[in-house]
Amino acid sequence: MSPPDVGPRPPLPSEPRALARGRGWLVAWKPAGVLIDADPALEPDTFRAALAASLALPFAACHPHTRLDRPVAGLTLWSVEREARRALVAATRNGDVRKLYVALVEREGGSGGLARRSPEGEGGSGGREPGAPRRVARGGPWRTRAGRPLERAPVTRIAQLAASGRTALVAAGITAGKWHQIRMHLAEAGMPILGDRLHGGTPHLVRADGAVLAAPVVALECVGIEVPETERRTLVLEPPRGFVRDGAAWAGMDALELERPALQRAWHAVWDGG
Repeated sequence: MSPPDVGPRPPLPSEPRALARGRGWLVAWKPAGVLIDADPALEPDTFRAALAASLALPFAACHPHTRLDRPVAGLTLWSVEREARRALVAATRNGDVRKLYVALVEREGGSGGLARRSPEGEGGSGGREPGAPRRVARGGPWRTRAGRPLERAPVTRIAQLAASGRTALVAAGITAGKWHQIRMHLAEAGMPILGDRLHGGTPHLVRADGAVLAAPVVALECVGIEVPETERRTLVLEPPRGFVRDGAAWAGMDALELERPALQRAWHAVWDGG
């Protein structure tokens, strides 16, 4: 039986493709339910193994610089050359790799303190700007991968994009990211992610007309990664293609809220808005 926040395990993509490429790096999309990385002797069916096979590269040549929880879908950043790997490891350590996520959250009792709300029963924001961002830094205790305490608590930047009934679409920005960081921070901010039962999220969406839709996975997806290079920064934005997209449409939100122009506005709202 699958863990409660994972849902049915989907088939591993046989040929994950690069959505963007640079000098020694690439960005690829991982579906929910797939383990991103593991020792191939213990777990051969990982996204890393499938990506390496699709690129005709050794397993060790594909190095992940961003990681997603198994039940979370979205963009992932990889290096495929040694120089790029060293540069991205340093950039990640310095907080220079910025990411954007979108999530469907429960907003019963209010909008979690975010600046803007759509009226009950209305979907989308009609092209208006996202709400003013909040910074959340509680939670933990946070530690490094080696188990050492962090000097500073990680920060999640949150802005509301749209709402319909008891469901809101929010953007969340982080840099390196820690285990379940966005999931824990949204829950602590009073906005548990739909389908994230581990952190208090409900297992279903409730529409304004009372209809109910089960959430098979955590309604969280990485839709943007900014890759720092020597000469420039490359921003990769990709509209969600997992449950966030389907759940938002079912809830009655405007599909334009999840297209690239809206994601561009969300990026600036989160990262340029303080």
